[in-house]
Amino acid sequence: MFKVAIEIDIEDLVKKALQVQDKRARDIVVRRYGLKTPQKNTLASLGLEYGLTRERVRQIEATSLRGIGSKIKEDEQAKKFIKLTEDYLKSVANLRRSDLLAKDIGILSGLYDGHDQVFENKLNFLAKVLGRPYVIDATPSTYTIWHLDKSIHDIALSLVKKLLNVKEHNFNKYVIDVIDEYDLTESVILNYLSLSKNFSIGPYGHMGADHWLKVNPKTVRDKAYLVLSESEEPMHFRDIAESVNSISDGDKASATVHNELIRDPRFVLIGRGTYSLNE
Repeated sequence: MFKVAIEIDIEDLVKKALQVQDKRARDIVVRRYGLKTPQKNTLASLGLEYGLTRERVRQIEATSLRGIGSKIKEDEQAKKFIKLTEDYLKSVANLRRSDLLAKDIGILSGLYDGHDQVFENKLNFLAKVLGRPYVIDATPSTYTIWHLDKSIHDIALSLVKKLLNVKEHNFNKYVIDVIDEYDLTESVILNYLSLSKNFSIGPYGHMGADHWLKVNPKTVRDKAYLVLSESEEPMHFRDIAESVNSISDGDKASATVHNELIRDPRFVLIGRGTYSLNE
């Protein structure tokens, strides 16, 4: 796969794709897909600039993509691009989040040490115009996803749904249940879950849904609970406050944390200013 990667000139392939006679159409495609800047323009913003309706901009974009696809689909670089990306997807269970795919391809190609947003945009653009592999645009709850098989994408979505609805917030148990039900490895499960914006890793490395306390504690009380649950022994409220601050965006005064410990029945005072969990 590495050998195929270094033989592909992504920049040259994009330039060939953008050899469009209509300058307005080319500009719309470039800005809609973020081929020069990380940001992508909306249909509305381009319509306002060109004095067109959103629907008319969408039509120009769609017509341009069809023309570009038919023009470059027989190009040898395009064929190598499809082979590279499809081989890559096969190596990661046929599905990958767009930014992670772009990071890996960039490293394989020797172009980037990490993620580059414009490079990711160019890969998404090429896949869209060539029609392979399949690219599913981001939604409010999911990231942009590449896949080879709709059934695989459906399985990934079902794993996310199962995670969000599970009553027992225990990721290890969730993984065991999924392995039994779907016969998947843990690495594949994590790859599939990564498509969801609701899947996250907490301040102490706990994985799960972002509404789980250990993954995304939102209140001072919940953060104090997480700190104590991770501690092997009781803690003084000042030490708890320090740990709460270390996993928070802002600083919380010791007195504020102490007041929360007093009010919440999950905590029990066992000594002068020292608390443990009431479990």
